[in-house]
Amino acid sequence: MIVLLQVQRRLIDLLGVNGPETVRSAGAAVPVPHYFADLRAVIAMIFRSWPVAREYASTPCLAVTLDAEHESRAAQAEPLLNTPGKKKTSKPYTAPPTGRLATGAALDIATNLLDAHDPRDARSRLAPLVQRLREVDLALSTWLSPPGLDLGLAEASGHGSSDGQKGHSMIAQLVTHHVGLIGCGFPRCRT
Repeated sequence: MIVLLQVQRRLIDLLGVNGPETVRSAGAAVPVPHYFADLRAVIAMIFRSWPVAREYASTPCLAVTLDAEHESRAAQAEPLLNTPGKKKTSKPYTAPPTGRLATGAALDIATNLLDAHDPRDARSRLAPLVQRLREVDLALSTWLSPPGLDLGLAEASGHGSSDGQKGHSMIAQLVTHHVGLIGCGFPRCRT
């Protein structure tokens, strides 16, 4: 699939020795490692909120692939609902895909979501996923909250950088704004 080769080429170019220092993620310039952290977070959001992000698949085949991947993950999470103690139902949704096509499909959709031109566009793309997270998975919402993801995308969250939130991920701030939870203790980036 040409689409997956393009996604692969783009990611390889970012990691190359002569690659850029920064890249646009959700409408803001961030260091390349932060972009990969955003990809990871958005992929978890995609799986848990599926099929909300289906429209961002570049081809119908990639959307169908994630339909099947989501079914598999939901089946893995279902038995965890009836276990005593901590449910850990988010685990199947935060694990990376194991199949090549599912990995490519998830990366395709995540890069399409993060390719927003400005923070407002990023908010409009990601807010439906965040809202769905709020409805179905508070544990995953906590995992995505600050200081868990501290990626320098405050402008995209609608909070702007003048509110003392500079350095917070737009993704994390969207989750915090919609869910109102505090972070899970990941180290903060100092950018």
